[in-house]
Amino acid sequence: MNKKLSLFGLIGITMAFFGTVRSVPTLASTGWAQIFYMLIAACCFALPIALISAELSTGWPEEGGPQVWVRNAFGEKWGFVTSWLLWVQMFFGMVMVASTVGVLLGYVIDRPDLGHNNLFIFIMILISYWGITLLNLKFDMVKIAGDWGAVIGVYIPFVALVILGMMYMAKHGINQESYLGHFEASKLLPDFSDLGSLPTLTGIIFIFAGVEISSVHANNIDNPKRNYPIAVIASVLLLVVFNLAAGLSVADSVPAGKMELANITQPFVIMTQDLGIPAIFNNIISLMILVGVLVQLSAWVLGPSKSMIKVAEEGNLPPFFQKRNAKGIPIVFVMIQAIVISLVSFLYVVVPDISAAFLIITITTTILYCVVYLLISLSAIKLRYSMPTVKRPFRLGSKGNGLMWFVSILAIVSVIVTILVSLIPPTSVPQSGHIAYIIFQVAATVIMIGIALFIYKRKKPEWKKTDR
Repeated sequence: MNKKLSLFGLIGITMAFFGTVRSVPTLASTGWAQIFYMLIAACCFALPIALISAELSTGWPEEGGPQVWVRNAFGEKWGFVTSWLLWVQMFFGMVMVASTVGVLLGYVIDRPDLGHNNLFIFIMILISYWGITLLNLKFDMVKIAGDWGAVIGVYIPFVALVILGMMYMAKHGINQESYLGHFEASKLLPDFSDLGSLPTLTGIIFIFAGVEISSVHANNIDNPKRNYPIAVIASVLLLVVFNLAAGLSVADSVPAGKMELANITQPFVIMTQDLGIPAIFNNIISLMILVGVLVQLSAWVLGPSKSMIKVAEEGNLPPFFQKRNAKGIPIVFVMIQAIVISLVSFLYVVVPDISAAFLIITITTTILYCVVYLLISLSAIKLRYSMPTVKRPFRLGSKGNGLMWFVSILAIVSVIVTILVSLIPPTSVPQSGHIAYIIFQVAATVIMIGIALFIYKRKKPEWKKTDR
């Protein structure tokens, strides 16, 4: 009999999914408005999606998650589109994650100037991702790295950043030259007249992307009806508090207009220099975060591809995609994603501003995630009516469908608003590039969905793998 997760155990697992210092500069760049952005992202995006996913995962607990839910609601085609989008979003997401490798390595070797070199960033993305990919073909890198990768690369740097921020603020108060500047109540709200600042909301929402993952544990907790919503709400609130503590610390230390979104070491350097802490601290902390980034890349190399090969073996993709190596690794998917990630990373060569390229790729990833969340939310409503008798250990509302409608509509509206805001060119994109930016985001989304629909339309019965 499987041991049940405790309430605190589930909170810990949920926190582990989203613990990262990479998104802190994006959050901090909004100044005091980050409080508003985080509350909106948590209450209108993370919580609704997490609660909807909890009901769906307890009602349809089989492996596959979102793909299974959407398939049961809208059929095989949209189930395939869902699994496809969850795979292809990593093409952009992993480029964004890997882009920090070059910046961090520059600090490790005392060459921070390399973090501003687009060609170096591009080369380091290629070396790090292909290196991790090839290692994963031979070894189980996630098992080798274990939990220590998250401790070294996420938790320790996160705590260090907050402590340094508190020391810095205790010494100076609120830095008038920083992103916080002189406090005014009006600064707690975004400047809605500056439309170019609004896409940053997308980058902040990306902090919670993948929130549905923890729902797989909803069936493995005592009294899920009571404990799962408590765990989700507690986890999201803790993430809000921790991210704001770090975000406000960074916003108080970095001079206004100087934030480097792909450079998490920047605030460490500013604060340690001011506080008289030896510079070797920054080399060490950069190395620790670099370890965390490489461990995260390693986890993503095989995870989505293992899900996709199951979809392929169900007959949604030709036999060519169903090939595995001697260790059972879906070699074709692993190689395709490495090639496409290499092509997407070329954006760092053609976009001069590294922070702009970082934000553009973050936004693209979030848009693709939002399409999946739209399908999940619609599926939750549909399944309430098409399969009302399915037992749901966790259910939104004891009776009736009112609460499900409220939570789902909140999620749907939030997702649609996020997509629309994402199409507004950020301030970092020059006026001359606005049209190109919109075309890139729309084309990336339409093409990725279109490829999935095209493949499904061409599927053949003989594609389905049969046991010999």
